[in-house]
Amino acid sequence: MSEAIVAQPGLLAAFRRAASIALSAYVLEPDAAVTKALEDAGDRGARVSVRLEGSPYAGREPSGDLAERNGRVVAELRAHGVAVHLTTAGDLPVHMKAALVDGVAYLDDRNWPADGLDTIVATSDADDVAAVTSALRGDPAADGHLAGEKRAALRLEAQTISAARGDQIDVESESFGYSAVSKALYERARRGAHVRLLVAKREFDEGGATERAALRRLAGVGVEVRVVPNDEKLCSAGDRGWIGSANATYEPAAMLDWGMETRRPALLRGIEAAFERNWACSRPAALG
Repeated sequence: MSEAIVAQPGLLAAFRRAASIALSAYVLEPDAAVTKALEDAGDRGARVSVRLEGSPYAGREPSGDLAERNGRVVAELRAHGVAVHLTTAGDLPVHMKAALVDGVAYLDDRNWPADGLDTIVATSDADDVAAVTSALRGDPAADGHLAGEKRAALRLEAQTISAARGDQIDVESESFGYSAVSKALYERARRGAHVRLLVAKREFDEGGATERAALRRLAGVGVEVRVVPNDEKLCSAGDRGWIGSANATYEPAAMLDWGMETRRPALLRGIEAAFERNWACSRPAALG
């Protein structure tokens, strides 16, 4: 294996046979299959460690406050022998969804969701694995096509958009704002590219004036903006693609996150298929 898209059951199968697992997430759902698989691995004696965000966004979620959820998960994981690190003021914030399983890196564009509607990239490339290993220790790294920090990840996505051949560009982001990505999309659309943009419905409905203004600016140059129940982070751009867990929003101070640029046909097909699946269940955004 070098790089391949795998479904969540493939990741869970790797957990079941693993001797060593290191995983990072913004939050984990207590009842998610991934959480249960981590507990099972700890119970059978595997070496399991998890890095979670200690101060997630304070907004309310259907399943409760995110910090409360992480607190419950931490207690559950530790009861099964899992070593858990909650980030503190001395750590970089973690938004990166990644796992290292017996030397293979798994990168998720969502947050290891219970519904399984995520796109996971598995890679055994030595440079990729080294970059993920460093990020899981709290020190972001990059290897040219894979970034472990949000600003670098968004710049890779913007580069993918700007350099792509052809005039069809499709992008999905959970939330959206002014960034290198919005600038690249604006320029490609202004020069005649057909650009489709998906944003997550919940974030759009709850979002502020800045997000809507950024989306209206793109719609003004012909970008088709739609909302979707899902929250993947993808870019399909002709001969290039990008996938990550970094939202196309502002570029903050350093934050653990990931983004991968690719030209591998198998990955491009998987990214395109995920976008088309999500586009099919989207609706036009009411930008006002």
